[in-house]
Amino acid sequence: MSLNRQPGPMNETALEMLREKELRRGTDVFTSDSQSLGKALAFHYRPDEIDRDLKLYATYLEVSSLLYGSSFYVPVEFVAGYDSGASRVELSVPFSAVMNETWDREPSFVAGRQDTEERLPLIPGAKP
Repeated sequence: MSLNRQPGPMNETALEMLREKELRRGTDVFTSDSQSLGKALAFHYRPDEIDRDLKLYATYLEVSSLLYGSSFYVPVEFVAGYDSGASRVELSVPFSAVMNETWDREPSFVAGRQDTEERLPLIPGAKP
């Protein structure tokens, strides 16, 4: 993929939708080809300017994955939908795009603790 090409459809209102539907920690996250990434954990907000051409997004959803032994940091714009009843987030990209975009690596602004982190509230009845 070229540097400026987006991996799939973007949803510019995804963060608003996730807030309105009250996304919870522990919600299952799946790619568009039904591959499980893990469980939603937190939002991370970039402190500086965003630049989609350089793939510097405003907000990332941290997805904790026991299966892959790490976390994924998915730009929120690539969330296609959230079914709170099924406790399921669906991304707009397949698993191959997640790996090609290296979303399995912690962004430098998160690693450097320059982000604003928002831990998601737990699913009611879930253990921390």
